[in-house]
Amino acid sequence: MKDLQRRTFLTAGFGLVTAGALASCSRGGGDDDGGSTGGGDASGSGDAGSASLRVSWYGGQPVHDGMAIALEAFGTDNADVEVATEFAPFGDFWDRLATQTAAGDSPDVFRMSMTYFDEYASRGALLDVGDALANGDIDASGLDEDVAASGTVAGGTFGVGQSSIVFAVFVDPDQLAAAGLEPPANGWTWEEFEALATAYAEATPDGTYGCNDNGGNFQAFEVYARQESGDLFSTDGELTFDAAVVESWLAYWHRLREAGVAPPADVTAETQGFENALFVKNQCAMQWGWVQQVVFYQDVTDASLQVVSVPAKTAGDLSGAFIKALDFWCISATTEVPEQAAATVDFLLNDPRAIEAIGLTLGVPPSKAARDQLAADPESAPGRAIAYVEELTDQVGPPPPAWPTGYSEILSAFARANEQVAFGEADPATAAAGVMTAAESALA
Repeated sequence: MKDLQRRTFLTAGFGLVTAGALASCSRGGGDDDGGSTGGGDASGSGDAGSASLRVSWYGGQPVHDGMAIALEAFGTDNADVEVATEFAPFGDFWDRLATQTAAGDSPDVFRMSMTYFDEYASRGALLDVGDALANGDIDASGLDEDVAASGTVAGGTFGVGQSSIVFAVFVDPDQLAAAGLEPPANGWTWEEFEALATAYAEATPDGTYGCNDNGGNFQAFEVYARQESGDLFSTDGELTFDAAVVESWLAYWHRLREAGVAPPADVTAETQGFENALFVKNQCAMQWGWVQQVVFYQDVTDASLQVVSVPAKTAGDLSGAFIKALDFWCISATTEVPEQAAATVDFLLNDPRAIEAIGLTLGVPPSKAARDQLAADPESAPGRAIAYVEELTDQVGPPPPAWPTGYSEILSAFARANEQVAFGEADPATAAAGVMTAAESALA
């Protein structure tokens, strides 16, 4: 997203609701296909003597439901603040936000992905919240250390981390047990991962696989690359990885596909999303993702899913992994209600009602106090995700620099490269060279 004005505005996928409507609905928030559950003015105009505030976020229905309940509680405490909300699936959200930003009409408070964080901050679209943090308008004193540091980019503090995120492998122990296999433990190696995935694929009928295909997942690749050669980018946004590490990654997953251990490209294309994943259809024993996603997979399977680390180059060495905030609450640089916007962010981070309503839908809560408040059953998916983050905190490596402007283009190019290899259109070396060319262009 080089130019915030060039992206097309997509109207589908957005819902609007005011604080008054939130106070009268139970789960609220519409659905991912859009709609309205309240009659408020989304432009933010309000009655004399009241403040008007717009809050916007991306995510699926569980996120919308949790945010509706949290903002209902905020409205109860702040009757003089009229809130309008906007929400959408991840992809649609950015087209809308880019159009709003170009027109000087951004929401007052909105969710921001690390994918675009540096870009929006560098272009002056975000308010520096350093003063609000310093004077306590936003209390971030309890945030995990790496999360608290994640909001600093482009010479300022332009966001507050809303979760502690780390990559993980989700394991279905029932599928493994049916094949006579034991689940892995944190600190396992790439060789052990391949051996387990291969053993499962060989012990089960055709059409079942040891793991999903992660060859095109640039964020999974980041853990691998940090094990091999360090961070993907320097602190000033320069590339620090090379074609050789990309080629070795693409070749690894190509080998797994060729052996029937990972699914072929056409199967992968047809089984996207939590409910469609081979993993929840007993056709795949392991699935990779951000740790909080285990909650969404657990919702559509009866198995008690386990969470283990991404494989390591050396047994027990988890320094390639990292814990960081990859999503933030940000305030628009053009907001006319900065105090109310800061109060909203503080409420979403710290109020017990917001913590309870949001749960793990935005990720593992970014403070120990919030995690303790949830008191998740350690045998539940939320409990396992929380335990995984807390267990790995002292074992992972330092968090990488913020993803630079142009990151989204690299993300897409990496996925295309894996598809080219999977469909036989390029070998790993050629595809890796294409990734490097695309990455250099994206960062130019």
